[in-house]
Amino acid sequence: MYIVGDFVLHSTSGVCKIEDIREENFTEQKRNYYVLHPIIDGNKSTIYVPVDTQKCPFRKLLKKVEIHQVIAESLKENIEWIDSNNIRKVTYSDILHSDNTSKIIAMIVCLHERKKAVNDNGKKFSIMDEQLLNDAEKRIHQEFSYVLSIKEQEVPEYIIGRLCKTQ
Repeated sequence: MYIVGDFVLHSTSGVCKIEDIREENFTEQKRNYYVLHPIIDGNKSTIYVPVDTQKCPFRKLLKKVEIHQVIAESLKENIEWIDSNNIRKVTYSDILHSDNTSKIIAMIVCLHERKKAVNDNGKKFSIMDEQLLNDAEKRIHQEFSYVLSIKEQEVPEYIIGRLCKTQ
C-alpha cells in the first residue's frame, strides 16, 4: 500500500504525487481511491485509482542505485530490429508498457541505432517508430530526471556515461 506524499510512476502519466487517499462514489458502490497529480502539468490533472484494483497502473519510483542497476542490465537485453511494422509496433508497445526498465532502455538504443541508419541513407524515420521512441524516452527521462535531480535533457548523457562505466 502507498501513502499520501509518495511519488510514483504512473504507466501513462509519468511521475505523480499521491495527494490523498479517500472514499469516492464514482460507481454504484463507495471505494477508496488514490488521488494522483502528475508533476509535469503543475497539478492541473487528477487521476483516481482504486486502492483495491487488481492491476495497479503505477509503482514506486526507482532509487538511484536501482537506476544504475537497470542501466547496467540494459546491456544484457537483446532487442532486435523487427522489419514488420505491425509486429514491431505490437512488440515494442508491449515492452514500453511493461515494467522492465532495462528492456525499455535497450529498445530506445535499438530505435536510435535504426533512426541513425535510416537518416544516414537519406530516408525518413517512420512516424510510428518516432512515436514509440518519444514515448519510451519520456517515460525513462521523467523518472530518472526526478530521482537523480537532473534535467530531462541530461538523462541520455547520464545513461551513456553509466553504460561506459559498466562496459
